[in-house]
Amino acid sequence: MKKTYFIILVLLISFASIGAVMVTPGLPEISSYFKLSNIDTNLTITWYLIGYAFGQLIYGPLTNRFGSILTIKIGAIIATAGCIGCILSYYTHSYFLLVASRCLMALGAACGLKMTFTICSKLFAHEESARLMGLLTMAFAVTPGLGIYLGGVLVTFLNWTAVFYFMVSYGIAIFLLSSKLPEMYTSRDYLAITPKHILKNYIRQLKAREVIFGGLLIGVGTCIVYIFAAVSPFIAIKEMHLTPSVFGVYNFIPCFGMLIGALASNYYGKIWLPQKSLKFGLITGFCGVIVLTVMLYFKPSMPISLFFPMVIIYFGFSFIFGNAAAIALLNVKDKGNASAIISFINMLSAFVLVSITGFFNITTPFMLPIIYLILIGAGFIWYNILCYK
Repeated sequence: MKKTYFIILVLLISFASIGAVMVTPGLPEISSYFKLSNIDTNLTITWYLIGYAFGQLIYGPLTNRFGSILTIKIGAIIATAGCIGCILSYYTHSYFLLVASRCLMALGAACGLKMTFTICSKLFAHEESARLMGLLTMAFAVTPGLGIYLGGVLVTFLNWTAVFYFMVSYGIAIFLLSSKLPEMYTSRDYLAITPKHILKNYIRQLKAREVIFGGLLIGVGTCIVYIFAAVSPFIAIKEMHLTPSVFGVYNFIPCFGMLIGALASNYYGKIWLPQKSLKFGLITGFCGVIVLTVMLYFKPSMPISLFFPMVIIYFGFSFIFGNAAAIALLNVKDKGNASAIISFINMLSAFVLVSITGFFNITTPFMLPIIYLILIGAGFIWYNILCYK
């Protein structure tokens, strides 16, 4: 039975991330279909991120009010409705509908990450829970690469709407499989979804320095991932002339960095303090950006120059996510609401930065390391504020 639970939780934790990146091989095709610039096309990413960010704030109160299973079903229904809206945008030729539906899709799928860790922490004993969370994090690192690959195949042999037909099936599967999970909340807090109650809890968390700067530091890593998702299809497909399916294959390369990094972070977490792991992650990420700069300078038309350095960058930032969250939540009493605010700041950071970079028509590969250097510089600032008063 526990194997069944684990498989369902893998699908649940991957729900939002696959929905975010699976469409990226189709971005150039979407740009051509709606006759848009790269800047306008990236709205499909930025508005997904804003839905994902605000989604972090609603599922804690919903869980306390309605229980874990019904909350997952609500998220699955919202996400599936968003996917259907994306499909309809093709037939109505409405780009506004596509962007709005992507936001709705993210708002629903955001339940996946929050509910997975909530269920895992309550369903399993402490030691087993920690081990399974490590495995789930590794699955979370690998599945976006699988999603991009599958998205590339669907776009190449069908068209970009096939991605959303797939996500409709995914949402229905989450809705049905959630019934196989045990209910984690037997009591109900009827005040949990009142605006006054929600606002009071979240304002309290926003006064904590560790919560704010922990979220910002995690956001640096998230920004790197989503900027690559938004920019790399145009660089690889339009400038390096890869097909969407080949682009999807190349996206497996950075995933190895995330996977190996998750294993290494888990190992060194037993012998290093979180502060040391954070510094190591930032320095490694910086070294990866230098490699990216050098390779793009000398071989700007080779796909390996774009994808291989991302292994180093993703490896480094695998040390950031868990350790920054651990420091941020160490002395916080209300960890549920604090983790929701951290996740909100994390995803809002990605939304703001992807929106800013979206104003610039970034198709030249050399712009990517410049953005990354600025991000890592900010990461060192957030690190010093988080770890040293």
